[in-house]
Amino acid sequence: MKQITLGAVQALLVLAVLGPVTLTAAGCTTVRSRDELDPEARWTYTIRELPGRGEQLRGELSFRGRRVPLYFSEIVVGGRRYTAALRTTGDGFQGYREDDAFSPAEIAAVGAELGQAEQTRGWYLSELTERRPGTPEDWIWVRRENLAAYLNPRRLHAFASHYQLADMHEAREPRVQFMFSYGIHSR
Repeated sequence: MKQITLGAVQALLVLAVLGPVTLTAAGCTTVRSRDELDPEARWTYTIRELPGRGEQLRGELSFRGRRVPLYFSEIVVGGRRYTAALRTTGDGFQGYREDDAFSPAEIAAVGAELGQAEQTRGWYLSELTERRPGTPEDWIWVRRENLAAYLNPRRLHAFASHYQLADMHEAREPRVQFMFSYGIHSR
């Protein structure tokens, strides 16, 4: 009985040293080698018909099989732009919509070299035309209101959490705006 337990412990140690392993048709490959695949192949865009809602459609953008929530009003992946369509639009479409008319301007590297801290964090704030030197090719650009950034798609949910971005379809308390007026009273 002790030999079986010792063997199980040894097998667990071997798996811990090897790291996560994924089985594929070609054999075993580590997750790290999967990261080296073509960045465009990890993204999928699907248009689905919403069940029970007539002819309403939803556009879904997914990274590595995980649906990207509607955090952003714009996402640029490679040379493609996706914009958010909310349920309130009258055309019956919601979710991300591919912008067929988008033609990306030539984006030249500007500013300081991407630092190690930003590389580790996984994003930096920037407009689309202000991509910094050293930014990895697989990073995407996103916008939500006045927040725009280049980010590592693996850090997408961490970015949304850091800036407290909720899915735009979620019910949220309305923002309250105050208007102050003042004047000078003379006696």
